[in-house]
Amino acid sequence: MAWRFAASKFKNTTPKVPKKEETIFDVPVGNLSCTNDGIHASADFLAFHIEGEGGKLGVLPITAKGRRTRNDIGIIAAHGEQVADFGFLTFADELLATCSRDEPVKIWKLSRDHSPKLATEIDVGGGNVIAECLRAHSTADNILAVGSHGSTYITDISTGKTAVELSGVTDKVQSMDWSEDGKLLAVSGDKGRQIVVYDPRASMEPIQTLEGHGGMGREARVLFAGNRLISTGFTTKRIQEVRAYDTGKWGAPVHTQEFVSTTGVLIPHYDADTRLVFLSGKGTNKLFMLEMQDRQPYLSHVFELTLPEQTLGATIGAKRRVHVMDGEVDTYYQLTKSSIVPTPCIVPRRSYRDFHSDLFPETRGAEPGCTAGEWLNGTNAVPQKVSMAPSQSSSSPPPPEPVPTPKVAQTPAPVPVPTPAAAPRPMSNNNSSSNNVPSVQEQHSVPKKEEVRELDYRPYEKENGVHTPNAETNSTQGNSSPISTISPEPVTIVKPASTPATDSVSTPSVVGPAFGKKVPEQPPVNFRKPIGASNRVPLSQRVRPKSCVVGQITSKFRHVDGQQGTKSGAVFSNLRNVNTRLPPESNGVCCSNKFAAVPLAGLGVIGIYDVNEPGKLPDGVMDGIFNKTLVTDLHWNPFDDEQLAVGTDCGQINLWRLTTNDGPRNEMEPEKIIKIGGEKITSLRWHPLASDLLAVALSNSTIELWDVANAKLYSRFVNHTGGILGIAWSADGRRIASVGKDATLFVHEPASREQRVYERKTVVESTRAARVLFACDDRIVIVVGMTKSSQRQVQMYDAQTVDLRHIYTQVIDSATQPLVPHYDYDSNVLFLSGKGDRFVNMFEVIYDSPYLLPLAPFMSPVGSQGIAFHQKLKCNVMAVEFQVCWRLSDKNLEKITFRVPRIKKDVFQDDLFPDSLVTWEPVTTGTKWMLGEQAAPVFRSLKPDGVFSSIPRAITASVRHSEMPSSSSTTNSAAQTPSTSVTHSTTEKHHHHQHHQHQEPTSVPTPSSRNMQSCGVESTQQPDRKQVSIQYSEEEGSEYFTDELDDVDDEIDDAAAAARAAENIRIPACLLQTAAQKSEEEDEYDVMETYL
Repeated sequence: MAWRFAASKFKNTTPKVPKKEETIFDVPVGNLSCTNDGIHASADFLAFHIEGEGGKLGVLPITAKGRRTRNDIGIIAAHGEQVADFGFLTFADELLATCSRDEPVKIWKLSRDHSPKLATEIDVGGGNVIAECLRAHSTADNILAVGSHGSTYITDISTGKTAVELSGVTDKVQSMDWSEDGKLLAVSGDKGRQIVVYDPRASMEPIQTLEGHGGMGREARVLFAGNRLISTGFTTKRIQEVRAYDTGKWGAPVHTQEFVSTTGVLIPHYDADTRLVFLSGKGTNKLFMLEMQDRQPYLSHVFELTLPEQTLGATIGAKRRVHVMDGEVDTYYQLTKSSIVPTPCIVPRRSYRDFHSDLFPETRGAEPGCTAGEWLNGTNAVPQKVSMAPSQSSSSPPPPEPVPTPKVAQTPAPVPVPTPAAAPRPMSNNNSSSNNVPSVQEQHSVPKKEEVRELDYRPYEKENGVHTPNAETNSTQGNSSPISTISPEPVTIVKPASTPATDSVSTPSVVGPAFGKKVPEQPPVNFRKPIGASNRVPLSQRVRPKSCVVGQITSKFRHVDGQQGTKSGAVFSNLRNVNTRLPPESNGVCCSNKFAAVPLAGLGVIGIYDVNEPGKLPDGVMDGIFNKTLVTDLHWNPFDDEQLAVGTDCGQINLWRLTTNDGPRNEMEPEKIIKIGGEKITSLRWHPLASDLLAVALSNSTIELWDVANAKLYSRFVNHTGGILGIAWSADGRRIASVGKDATLFVHEPASREQRVYERKTVVESTRAARVLFACDDRIVIVVGMTKSSQRQVQMYDAQTVDLRHIYTQVIDSATQPLVPHYDYDSNVLFLSGKGDRFVNMFEVIYDSPYLLPLAPFMSPVGSQGIAFHQKLKCNVMAVEFQVCWRLSDKNLEKITFRVPRIKKDVFQDDLFPDSLVTWEPVTTGTKWMLGEQAAPVFRSLKPDGVFSSIPRAITASVRHSEMPSSSSTTNSAAQTPSTSVTHSTTEKHHHHQHHQHQEPTSVPTPSSRNMQSCGVESTQQPDRKQVSIQYSEEEGSEYFTDELDDVDDEIDDAAAAARAAENIRIPACLLQTAAQKSEEEDEYDVMETYL
């Protein structure tokens, strides 16, 4: 069973969305209605659909970037009608095959210097065949398979004749693919419900006929993936489905997996070298990366990427074009209505200086294994494999860079390399003289090291009351570069001495400032102080932890793991008669710390279940409380676990008192009934700080505030001109936001004397459903809605501006049901899930670009009817749980716990659990709040008594030396501080996680200041963590070792070895700090691999 714990090298492959200047934009693609993949790539060219009459295709060099209008691209007027399918020949990067329903198959020859030319035409089947799709052979040259209605044809391009005609397909052929060894051909027909497999040289009849998908979709795909056959289509419920068949024993699929309910098919692609499967949802913005395995699960999840735009087509690039010295194993090309986005898929490694042969095995070369005639006569020779190492010569030289022509305008390189030699990736070095530049073929790509990025939760400085983000921040682009909150010190570029040209490339050394100066010693700062009712602070001054990673900004919660059902230890089974027709404004299921309430079918029936006693529900009639009218919304009192408020369609609020000692609940009566009026109640929201204060949204566009204890109406305000879709309180309870069917967002301040109201119009396209909530310490208003094309999106608005300035919009996916959001104020994690969804998408919300940091999504085998979250008090923090919820399906109510994988669970994880916002105890009463009492939120530490905290613990570093030599007074004084120690051990290596915070340059810390704790030393100067150095001195001089954070462990070993020969040694506190943090990140990395 050791294979279960042997993580794949490609398990952590991560696609990196490029910047806009690295994409091809303003391409005239438009809205396509084709049934093919939309775009194809060879090692030299990109071919794709463009808008316009007739069957036209656009062509660009594979290296093209930037703006490309219609005048800048090559155009192939392929056919009179729309192109049915097209694709490059496997062993001819410049030959493109196209087919249409009215004309013969055509082969086009592409050129960088001239317009595309027609090379030949093939009359398949005597010229009376309507070609639907085509596929070039995987091992033989000039063999092309063409699919039609009921038949498939094997043609020889070199002779222009049909060699074999295959029968046995029902209806028209929708997709085809050759096996990797070129022996078998798989065909998908009958709208994806039939899959036939041929051995074309052995028989004209299928050797296997497989049962496909149950649904009748417009499109279907079939793809060979090693010894598996993958098919994508739809279920009977119009849900995207993937099936995997074993080619060794045909029959039932060995793996079946459902994805999203939509009308667009999943476009599959497979990389035989990495065994990665790419699934692109057509018409959606999702990319699913899976890995093919030999054991269950045969398709293992690797990554789910949310793309900025909808996908109209997708393909993966030729393996010979990847940048191996950047760790890039594949390039995924996405075709949108106006752009082509090349997305590199990178395997993270500490360093990319050397070629990683384990990531890049020998790949298929550019020369075919045999000719068309040889293959038809029975030869099974496969193409020779070539090495991808930069120093090895390939079977064919890489193509030259495109030459600017009147048809395709190319952007000149900043500094052209004065050599005629060609390379797939030319380099320009502004710091090297021309006479010392080696030939381009000998150069290796040197990865650009990225600087350290930090998530800063401080309140931003404001000018005239308006939020002013960093100058580099682009508030409208979802893929803008992450903004660093550190101003790195200037670095010096040291040019190497002039030497004769050699085969190796001389890389300039980047040297940072040495840690030779004395760092002032100060006592450590304990910033985690329990905050009680007597010490309340505004949300804007709340001290939060800070994430610090190398390169791209990522979240500490990015590897979140969801434990479901029996794994989490709680599930209510045998659930029946769940109400699936609740209004879209209602969340449906809700829970307190004691009970879960589930709306059931019937006239206002709600089932009540004790969350501490899960199990199988008894057969018979479902017990529950009866409201005697249709239920529109329901919520538990956050300060009373036994009080449930239920809104009805007759304008009545029923308050129920429920205990564990209740008898048959169908005989109970409400504790109190509040009659609002004749209008239907659409939403209920309890005040987050004041007890017995309830906000009620009515169908007549009115929001009312009620004291439910005294059945008294406090306030009423009408701003919307249409129905209200959603309301939400701010965390401090001073504002309430609402979004309505008039597509307007309002933020009210009901307790202020002026009754201030802020307005923002046209915040949603589709007024069918929308939700609103506050985030980032009430500085951001988030609106979750839909577009008219059923795209589900998240919009962010600045709650600190009068006009509620728009900040950012991100499309999540496409579906028919709206998203229901939940926001965790402590972790800033936003949970998104809709009715019928199998996924729970999660993002960490930050108050700066990129605004939404994606986390690992949670996936369930069945769709949900609703999700209800517990308060933070129910989380087991020692198991690193930061959210607990109940997920309702048609037959079960199961508990889900979201936690972060950590190894050291014997300490309290301060970096994940700041002082929690107390939502389970009231701060004031509704009466006092309405009289103007300024109640502030209460924060409380979740650390259990008697548990050590991970923050105050000292950083220890292992130095392999029998006895620590004497050092300077500065080093000795630092070693004597209580929070910094150096141990002498030859066997142990201690890794302690440190929580870093940045402190304003002031002598008196404030609650809003960012403290920095680095090895027990509080410093007002931010160390340059991009350059980490070790200094040691010898009798005759000193030497400096510099490296970057990725090689910290290697530098520590070098320093320890140098200590054995040196008289004095000093390891800076910053290095110890970064080494400990790096070790902790590696622990998370390994645990993440095990969990996935």
